[in-house]
Amino acid sequence: MDNSISIDRSQWLLDSPNDLISLKKWQNTVNLLAELFNAPAGFLVQYTPGGFQVTISSEQETNPYPSGIVIEPEANIFCRRIVETRTELYVANAPLDPCWDTNPEVHNDGFKSYLGVPVFWPDGQPFGTFCVMDFKETDYKQTYFDLIHQLKDILESDLSLMEMYKQAQKLAVTDPLTGLSNRRGFAILAKQRIHLAQRLKSQLGLFYFDIDLFKGINDDHGHAVGDEVLKEVSSALQVSTRDADVISRMGGDEFVALVSLKQSGDEDNILKRFNQTLTRQIAQSKLPEFTVSSGFANVDLLSSIEDIIDIADKAMFEKKKCNH
Repeated sequence: MDNSISIDRSQWLLDSPNDLISLKKWQNTVNLLAELFNAPAGFLVQYTPGGFQVTISSEQETNPYPSGIVIEPEANIFCRRIVETRTELYVANAPLDPCWDTNPEVHNDGFKSYLGVPVFWPDGQPFGTFCVMDFKETDYKQTYFDLIHQLKDILESDLSLMEMYKQAQKLAVTDPLTGLSNRRGFAILAKQRIHLAQRLKSQLGLFYFDIDLFKGINDDHGHAVGDEVLKEVSSALQVSTRDADVISRMGGDEFVALVSLKQSGDEDNILKRFNQTLTRQIAQSKLPEFTVSSGFANVDLLSSIEDIIDIADKAMFEKKKCNH
C-alpha cells in the first residue's frame, strides 16, 4: 500500500508496528538472551534522533525498564556509546570506571555489568542495540560474545525483510492516477506478501471492488469527475487497510486489496471501515453520490494469484447481481 522507498527510521516501531515482523519472536529472542546469560535484564533498543526507546524488554520482575520507555538522546547510557562507536561494548564493573559516573542505569538503578552489540539496518545505518545487563560484576567468556552476535543476526534478518518488501513496492509498476500499483504491480507485491504469509503462517484475504455504474458517472459528469471518484475510492482503501496490505487498481473502475487477517471477523471490519470512510469522503466532496460493490475470498496460500483474483471477482459479481 505504501509506495515510499524506505522505512521511516525517525518513527518508533512500537508506535507503527509492521505486519511483516513478529514482535513475539523478538520478545522470545530477548527473553532467551536474558535466560542464557542468567541476567536480570535484556533489551532490544531502537535509536532515533528522539532518543533511545526500549522496543523489547525481557519479561522478569527484576527488570526495571518496561518496553516503550524513551531515554533522551544526550543521556550517558551504554546504548548511546554503542550507537556512537558502532561497535560492541562490554563493561564488567561500571562503578570502577569514572566515565559512567553520570550513567543513570548505574547510579539510579544499580546495574554494574553491561554487554551490548549494535543492530544495523540493511544499509549499515544503526537501528539500535541488543544488550544484557546485570546488577553484579560479570566475567563473560568468548562463547557469550558469540551467542549475543548470533541472536542479534535474527533481529537484523527481520529488518532486512522489511527493507526488501519496501524495495519490492518501489519497483512495482504503479497506476499514475491513484498512486496504487496496477495489475502487474499487484502480481509482484502479492507474490511477496503470500510468501511472507507462508513463512509466518499467517492468513490473508482478498477483496475485489467495482464502482457501480461508473460509465454513467463519466458520461453524465465528465472524465475529470470520474478520475476524482477513482481517487476517492483509492484513498478510502488506503485509510481502511494496514501498511503491509497490498491494494491495487486493476484497471478501469476495479480495485483489489490483499489483506492480513488476524482474527475472525477482520474482513467484515475492513469492509465496514472502507464503506464508512468512503461515505464520509463523498459527503465532504462535491462529487455525485456513488456506490461500490465488493467481493471477498479467503486466500489459499498455495493457489495462484490469478485463481485468487478470479474467486474474489466472482464473489463481487454475484453480490452485485443481488444488489441490482
